[in-house]
This record gives sequence, C-alpha cells and structure tokens, in this order.
Amino acid sequence: MGRGDATIVLADDSGSLQLPDELIADLDGMRLPETGAPGSSASTRLRPERLHRAHYSYWAPLRSRIGDVDSNQHVNFIALATWYDEAVAAYTSDSIGTTAGGSVPDLPPWSYRIQYLGEVTYPGDYEVALTVRSVDTGSVHYELGVFRGSTCLGVADAIGPHGELPSRRLQLVPAKL
Repeated sequence: MGRGDATIVLADDSGSLQLPDELIADLDGMRLPETGAPGSSASTRLRPERLHRAHYSYWAPLRSRIGDVDSNQHVNFIALATWYDEAVAAYTSDSIGTTAGGSVPDLPPWSYRIQYLGEVTYPGDYEVALTVRSVDTGSVHYELGVFRGSTCLGVADAIGPHGELPSRRLQLVPAKL
C-alpha cells in the first residue's frame, strides 16, 4: 500500500483561486486519520541537509534507460525505486567485499519511504547517494538521495536487514541527525 500527499493550486490570470470554506470543510471531513491535522504533510518533513551532497557517504552512478521512462519522458516511479535498490546493493557488496565473481549479498531493503523533489528524465546520468542513519540489532536504516550534479531530485528512507555488513561500514552515521 502506498500513501502520499499533494498540493494543488488552482489559478487564473489574477493568481491563485480561493476554495470556498464549504468545500474545504467537506475535504477535511474525508481526511484519513493518519494524515494528521489540516495543513500538515502526510510524510515526514524533509531535513534540509538531505538535499546536500555532503550529507551522504557513498555514491552509486546510474544512467537512465529508455525502458525506465513513462509517456511523459520521466523516469517511472517503479524504475526509480529500483535505483535505490541498486545503490543499497552496491553499498552492501562493497562493504562485504564481494568481488565481481562472487555472489551478491541478499540484503535488499524491505521498506521504503520515497519523496520526489524534481524530474528525473531520460537521457541522463545520475548518482544515488547513501548514508547509514542508524543500526539496530537486526536492521540498517538508510538515507538515500538521487542527484543530477548538485541538484537533489528525490530522497528515500529505507530499512533493510543487517546481515553480514561489517560494523566498520555501519559507523557511517551522519554527525547531525
């Protein structure tokens, strides 16, 4: 199951249009309980440091493929989610020391929360950034971002199994949380 939020602004030549109070009250009455108070976002507020390359400690380069795009020439959200998987797989392979001929570690995240911030298009060269936010006995909490140059186009929080990841690689927790 997915969930998200959106902001829609209706406008004409004079600027944004004000919705009638009656309509706003009707819409608030349909609000799902987990979305919080009116005016709050259903998703967690993005910390500003997540938008900066310096926040991340590991990088995986990726090139968009023609098969990744939808009819609007944007990389499809499912394809973009696999990019986050690729970055975690590259990080775990590098951390464990798996060589090109070795087996790929089976440590994909089981949970993602993704926020889209800009358009990811084809063609394009991108980097998926990763840092370990926290670790507990059985899982690793990752923070990821998709960058084109210095521009952050999306972020994700992921949780996956700890597996055989060495503790020296799990000490990449950013100083400011």
